[in-house]
Amino acid sequence: MKKLAIPLALCAVGLVLTAFSFMGSKKGNADDIDISIEKSSFIMPAAHRVYANPDAMDGKYYLFKAKITNNSSQTLEDVTVKYRIPNYVDWTELTVSGEMFPGQTLVVPCYPKFKNDITEKTTESVEKAEIEITWDGADDDDIIEEDFSFKLTNRNEYVYTGIKSEEISSWADMYDNDALIACFVTPNDPIVKYYTQNLQEKLLKGESASVTRKPEDAVRFLTGIYEATRRSHMVYSGTKGIPKSTEDVQSIVQQVRLPREVITGNTGLCIELSVLYASVLSAAGIDPIIYMVPGHAYPGFRMNGQYYAIEATGIGGEGLGNIMSAEDAFKQGQKQLNKFIQQSQAGDPRYTIVDIHNVNAQGVTSMDLKDNDFMRKKVDDIVASWSDGQQVQPNNNGNNTIRVPDNRIRTNNNALSFAIPSGWQTVMQPAPQMPILTAQVMAPDQSTTVSVFDVQTNNVQDAMLTINQHMMNFGMEMQYQANGGNGLIGQTYSSNGTFNWIGKILQTRQGIRFVAVGSPDYMYQQNSGIINQVYNSIR
Repeated sequence: MKKLAIPLALCAVGLVLTAFSFMGSKKGNADDIDISIEKSSFIMPAAHRVYANPDAMDGKYYLFKAKITNNSSQTLEDVTVKYRIPNYVDWTELTVSGEMFPGQTLVVPCYPKFKNDITEKTTESVEKAEIEITWDGADDDDIIEEDFSFKLTNRNEYVYTGIKSEEISSWADMYDNDALIACFVTPNDPIVKYYTQNLQEKLLKGESASVTRKPEDAVRFLTGIYEATRRSHMVYSGTKGIPKSTEDVQSIVQQVRLPREVITGNTGLCIELSVLYASVLSAAGIDPIIYMVPGHAYPGFRMNGQYYAIEATGIGGEGLGNIMSAEDAFKQGQKQLNKFIQQSQAGDPRYTIVDIHNVNAQGVTSMDLKDNDFMRKKVDDIVASWSDGQQVQPNNNGNNTIRVPDNRIRTNNNALSFAIPSGWQTVMQPAPQMPILTAQVMAPDQSTTVSVFDVQTNNVQDAMLTINQHMMNFGMEMQYQANGGNGLIGQTYSSNGTFNWIGKILQTRQGIRFVAVGSPDYMYQQNSGIINQVYNSIR
């Protein structure tokens, strides 16, 4: 046994030394970690949702990217990167890398999630971002701390590019942020919705062109917006963006009033008028377009693959001479559009469009704005000024617009109908594979939907069974129960989650009609007000 004691002891010592060596290989120190920060020079509060979304515009907009390289001969475990922006974002963990081998590089992007109240910021400021990098076994002295400053603009400030001045080589580089103008388009702003509703009811006297999907009706709506600004004596105020420098970024910066501010202030620049038109068009369910040309911008829309435009600044202003009629403003817009198409097809990079709904789909979405009683009162005063003229007539060479009385979906046999909220989009026969689905009406943000089903049967239970069978063909299943009288309440389940709804059902001369309104379960409570409003209008 004594002969074995010494070899065993040496073996034990060797194992202990090996263990200590292994543990030491995980520690590393700050001198062996290289870090470089690629940062943004500014953040625009109006676009805070874009900066927070790594999928928006393919991750183009971020606060910073930290490039970390392990230059040691040791493997690091649980490398953790976190950051904070004092007064705006608390310490937030960005990533934890399980193992970081010698020579390995880790790139960590930061997409900061600011609170919604950042859109109430009315002054610009210089803020600091703090970064901290740690790993398993690191001593306090080894923790890496970095910080940098950046400009946080006010909510109305629009910066045309974030590309460094030495890297700008083209017109497109100078206007690299064109898509972000969509953040100033606010169709869901309660004030814009209220303005749009008044425009539709008091001036146009008919339903939204999004229902008919006829370009002549949409043109009528477009010229209706112009007529509303003309009758309220809105003034075009012309000015140019001011070149500003933020560290190594040289850009044109412009103060852009929000649509609610343009409406209630009764004045706007060309880009502000374009954003106002785009907001109202979107609120009405029409696809808005902003045309960007050298020194100017003007609004329009796209429908059925065709483009239309109007010269919004025809309302007049300093040095612009006489005020155009709505018809002349539309003709001028179409004339400019023809030139736009020619220049664009010729490859002139100065002629670009911002397709608002298209960039919305890419993650460029607008800010949330609170309701404001004072601004609503201002809208009421503006609406009163529209009464000095007649309602806007169809601008379609004498063809009358097809209207739905009282903005309701109806049938000839007086079946269930309901009031369509202002700005909602109606699609008739939305699913050819489900012919019993007569129509769907969707909110602008598509979070609330009304569905109309017509089934040729005289039995309510048979009708609901038929509807459920059709849904099962699409991977959905419906459950429901009575909700007093002819009311129903239920849920529709699918791979996308649960859709909660309430509805009414009635026998007609043609069969059974079922109308239901609802939202995904996680949004039902916050949308309950508009859901109940639509439900109560079903009759």
